[in-house]
Amino acid sequence: MKIILKKEFDGRTYVAFCENVPGVYVQATSKEQLNQRVSKALALLKHYCEQRNQPFPIGEDKPLFDIRIRFNSLSTEQLVDFFHKRNYHIEFEDADSVLLMNSFFPFNRVHLPKTNHISPIIVRRIFGSQNAIYVGGHGNLKLHRSAP
Repeated sequence: MKIILKKEFDGRTYVAFCENVPGVYVQATSKEQLNQRVSKALALLKHYCEQRNQPFPIGEDKPLFDIRIRFNSLSTEQLVDFFHKRNYHIEFEDADSVLLMNSFFPFNRVHLPKTNHISPIIVRRIFGSQNAIYVGGHGNLKLHRSAP
């Protein structure tokens, strides 16, 4: 399992995602906390896969959205709302994270950190770097269809 750790441009936020386990995104203010949250996220994913007799997801199969997003700050609540509108529901939630599952494709799950400011690195991983535009302090969240 390949886990990628990155430090956000603000210098205070650490981000992790699993290169070969789709949909697992974690952020924290220290490497120690980040490591704990990655372990917890993977354990949650494994637990809910086992509970439904599904294989643990591996590979690059992750949700694809035909949407361009412009944002300056994006909360977990906003992303959960976005996923709800695309047939995801909350499978698990606590003070640190939320695990969403697609109602039509139960193999498709997304684990997100619970925060008022999700790292732009995570947003780019979810929507694709060509579709996620971080605009600094200008404006709010705006979504547009990518294809004409």
